[in-house]
Formats: sequence, structure tokens, C-alpha cells
Amino acid sequence: MVDGLAVTVTETTPPAAALPAAAARREKRGRAWLVASFVFCPCHLPVSMAVLGVLFGGSAFGALVGRNTLGVGLVFGVVYAVLLGVAFRHLRAATKGVDCSDGECVLPRNG
Repeated sequence: MVDGLAVTVTETTPPAAALPAAAARREKRGRAWLVASFVFCPCHLPVSMAVLGVLFGGSAFGALVGRNTLGVGLVFGVVYAVLLGVAFRHLRAATKGVDCSDGECVLPRNG
């Protein structure tokens, strides 16, 4: 209770401990795919281009990347979208059958 108002905190997804082992593995896998997708996020393109320039500077691939910034951006965008789709598919599969939209989730007690 805060200043006479009742505060209700609900979670939209159960914690990993409440999920079966297979669902917990799917959730971990989904989170790993999500992190991988953020590496290829187009908003990180300036950093990615700098890293590619350092890694491949002076090579034919470095020259190709340097001259085709738009193409690299498009490739990164497509890779990002695919990785993000795979991540969400794994995360949805991990929580399949769990509906917390009404705030009535069965959660384990801590302690």
C-alpha cells in the first residue's frame, strides 16, 4: 500500500524456475538469439563499420565493405530481422500455454 493506494505488481512471464526444463532451455536459447540479433542491429552500423574497417582494412573485402556501405547496411538489416524472428519464435515456444494476461499466474514462492 502506497499513500492509501493499493499497488499490484504482476509479471507477464513466469520466471525460469517456474518453467519446465525444456521450456527453460528454449528461453535461454531465445535470449541468446536475441543478444546475437542486437549485434547486427542497423542502429549499431557505425560501430560495426568501424570494426569491419579495422579487421579487414587493406584487404579486398575491406575495400568492398568501404565502397558498399548501403549494401552492408541492408545485409545487416536482413540478418537482424531474421535473428530477431528466430529469437521471438524460441521465446514464444518457451511460454506456450502460459497465459498471464489476467494477472493470475501461478508463481513459486521465494523462501
